[in-house]
Amino acid sequence: MDGVALIPREIREAGFPTARYLNENEQTRYEEAVKGFNSEKARKTLSVPSNGSNLFKVLLLNKLGIRTATMQELEMIVDQNPGMLRGHYEDSPSVALFSSNTSYDSNKPLAKSLSKLVGKHEYPVIMDGLELVEDPSTAYGLSLKPGNKFQFAKAPELAYANNGRKFSRLDERAMPIFDDKGTRTLYTRQDGFSRVCLGGSLSLGLGDEDLAGSGENGRVVVVSAEGAANAKLKEYMSRLTSERDRQDAATEERFQRASAIMNDH
Repeated sequence: MDGVALIPREIREAGFPTARYLNENEQTRYEEAVKGFNSEKARKTLSVPSNGSNLFKVLLLNKLGIRTATMQELEMIVDQNPGMLRGHYEDSPSVALFSSNTSYDSNKPLAKSLSKLVGKHEYPVIMDGLELVEDPSTAYGLSLKPGNKFQFAKAPELAYANNGRKFSRLDERAMPIFDDKGTRTLYTRQDGFSRVCLGGSLSLGLGDEDLAGSGENGRVVVVSAEGAANAKLKEYMSRLTSERDRQDAATEERFQRASAIMNDH
């Protein structure tokens, strides 16, 4: 018989975020939001059906409050239920920046503006917390700007020298842990920037410079019910902290009382 994990009931009952594919009601909300864009180019870029995905769709869904899975969360699904994702590709809300220069004309203004946010960098950079804005001057009719939760981090694992390398899993930063015997592959690029996708073979894809491209095997993974779980866990941790402080105070009181007795003798 295997051992039993001793997980406190409060944590077991808190519940955790659940991941699933975008549903019909959410797709309808998305399509209604697309109609609100003035630029025909923007509407065309965002005209992505339920069986499809691109970076801009993911960012708009997040703006609407429909939170999509990060690459870390997609990796959690791979670890627990890889069959759910195999055969489809999923965009994360991240962007990989390699250089301010790119041979892909559609991305030149975006690569230049994003490079200003991070300055000079030796290694590729992963950027999170970007928001889309309507911008008729770009080929997409859309541009990217840093949101309130914008952050970036260097990612040397994504250098072009590692293109085609095998790995078995991603670490907590969603970077590949290279393994010559691994069954998954890193696809990366040399310049410009790209979307960050999980491929149908569970590969890590950063080679696609077309941010608007979408195929019928694309899917959007939505994460829900996170807030309730976090609230319950925070309440539980707060109670533990209060109890610890109470016990610490009682222990200190007993110690001081014993010390006083010892000093009297």
